[in-house]
Amino acid sequence: MLNIDEPAQKQPKVPLFRLGFRPFFLFGSVFSIIALTLWILFLTGNFQFSPHGNTVWWHAHEMLFGFVTAIIAGFLLTAVQNWTGRPSIKGIPLALLFALWTAPRILLLNQDWVIFPIVAALDLLFLPITAFLMAKAVLPVKQWQNFTFVPILFLLTLTNAISYYGLVTNNPELIQSAHYGGVFTITIVVTMIGGRVIPFFTDRASDWKRQPSINWIEKLTFTSLVLLIGSILIQQQTAITIFAALSGSILLIRWSRWGWTHTFKVPLLWSLHLSYVFIPIGLLMIAAGLPLSAGIHAITVGGMAGMILGMMARVSLGHTGRQLVPPKPVVLGFGCILLATLSRIVATLIPTYYQPLLILTAVLWIIAFGLFVIFYSSMLCKARIDGRPG
Repeated sequence: MLNIDEPAQKQPKVPLFRLGFRPFFLFGSVFSIIALTLWILFLTGNFQFSPHGNTVWWHAHEMLFGFVTAIIAGFLLTAVQNWTGRPSIKGIPLALLFALWTAPRILLLNQDWVIFPIVAALDLLFLPITAFLMAKAVLPVKQWQNFTFVPILFLLTLTNAISYYGLVTNNPELIQSAHYGGVFTITIVVTMIGGRVIPFFTDRASDWKRQPSINWIEKLTFTSLVLLIGSILIQQQTAITIFAALSGSILLIRWSRWGWTHTFKVPLLWSLHLSYVFIPIGLLMIAAGLPLSAGIHAITVGGMAGMILGMMARVSLGHTGRQLVPPKPVVLGFGCILLATLSRIVATLIPTYYQPLLILTAVLWIIAFGLFVIFYSSMLCKARIDGRPG
């Protein structure tokens, strides 16, 4: 589990680079605000914006392989230190890894095809290096369960590479398959992390007692998601429907065993539970034949962004030596991201109100992550208040 004690080690002078969650949580959130602001200004005709490729590709690619991967890297590079007891990346190496993530975010705003191979190469290095750092920590202590994240990070790199290839070859169907494959690869990561931390956090912060996981449910959860990814990549619609229904149903059963009815008085719990449940809801929407965009955004805005916000809020408090009570405005942010999810789903289901609901979704997202940045930037940029390393 993700506890909050750090192995004793010499600390870098700049607190921002003392542990992976600090730069990636902060600037991943800032980037999401900037990216969504540019996207919505472009859609409403208030801003002429010409990123690399096209705006649709840029929006999907950067929210997945820019924003979400930053948060995943920040979480894993923090958690692996606690899982293994071995020091994680920090200081100048962490700053260089952060720069490797930052460079493509900036360069993709330019349409210059001359630098495109460099941009793609830099971007495609980020997750493999993160995977290498994970493997370096978990292999010596033979934590095979935690090693599972390594091949998943490489699978996510593959979907990113396919997205770039689809852009170069002007193949919209391949790009769409790559981005949907990326969504469900990230879904595997979120369900793995959620399955560990949500029952654990609920057990610790409520009167509910954690139940042992059921082996066949765990195996079927991830098998069905992997088969769903394969079906998407080969564009087999019948298989997509079957495995979306199967994985959605299993994930819903899995979540129902985590004591969600005991969480309503604890914002750091209900935010995670209510966000997580949008993953099976989105999968079941896809299986039911509702517009694909509605199901995808239920998963990405509700499941991913909601889980990200709740996890960042808790992890940042714990790893800076603070009590696990988020600032009240950030709790408002939890509500905003859930409302943003509903707004984005309805925008697809009722096209008449598509643009105003899209604007509302963006505004709610910006408020949610803006509140996180405002109230957490100081703690992420300063040393732990208890004097411990990390």
